[in-house]
Amino acid sequence: SNWGKCSKKDPNFNECLKDNIEDAIHKLKNGSPELGLKRFEPLDIPELIIGQGKGPVNVAQHFKDVKLHGLTESKVLEASIDNDKHILAAKSITPELRLEAHYTMKGRILLLPVVGDGPCNVTLLNTKINHTILLDSLEKKGKTYWSVKEYTVTLRPEQVIFKFDNLFDGDKRLGQEINKVLNDNWDDVFTDVREGYEKSFGLIFHSLADRVFSRVAIKDIFLD
Repeated sequence: SNWGKCSKKDPNFNECLKDNIEDAIHKLKNGSPELGLKRFEPLDIPELIIGQGKGPVNVAQHFKDVKLHGLTESKVLEASIDNDKHILAAKSITPELRLEAHYTMKGRILLLPVVGDGPCNVTLLNTKINHTILLDSLEKKGKTYWSVKEYTVTLRPEQVIFKFDNLFDGDKRLGQEINKVLNDNWDDVFTDVREGYEKSFGLIFHSLADRVFSRVAIKDIFLD
């Protein structure tokens, strides 16, 4: 009820949409009971599995009890809706997207053996995110709602900082060396597994968007 609405007849509709999406994200910081959404800061994610890459990252990353910080500080750069194709598109930038979790991994990164099990922190700085949401409409109790058929994202961080604790059963020297190698080569490392992060984030955002659209009829989203 406290989210802004736009008129489809407004010549500045896309600008209005951009501002209101950003405002809604900020207001979800502490969640929304009426939409059945828990807090977004941090966003709790039970599990994330990032598969091994095709290049330097020959290891799957298994994250549990994930806390994702910084999403509600995102700035929406542009947004639009294609009513004929039922596509909602947006571009945003998040100053600091920080993933804290318990990780397990065993394999090779940049040809170096890596094994670890413990707390970790993966921080993406100034990440540009493209959101493409494919929508479908469905009738429910005499009202028309959107359902999310597909939610795809692309992630383009300016820098990624890795910190994996308890590598090699707590060997500090080896752990520091591997973390330094990861951060010195962050672009190659992240690029190789970016697709896994994008798929995971797409699934998370898909679930959140579907929860909103399944509770708010299309006629209640816009002014007309």
